[in-house]
Amino acid sequence: MQHDPFEDFSRVPSAEPDAELDPHWVELRGPVTMPPFYLPPAMAGRHSRQAKVLAIVLIGVFILATAVGACLTYGPKLA
Repeated sequence: MQHDPFEDFSRVPSAEPDAELDPHWVELRGPVTMPPFYLPPAMAGRHSRQAKVLAIVLIGVFILATAVGACLTYGPKLA
């Protein structure tokens, strides 16, 4: 049996004609530099220096582990 993704969208109710746009929604969206079909715009937000450093360190650890051939997805082989 095939799953039709458009069937899920057909169940979503449409917006009411008099619905109002949340004024904060426009503030949350960042500036669009790429076409939305290629890369949706990221949400604007502020991150501390510690959060940025932690993200860079974690990404570096995963890249290094991949480079040396460590399997981080399934863990060590048991047999």
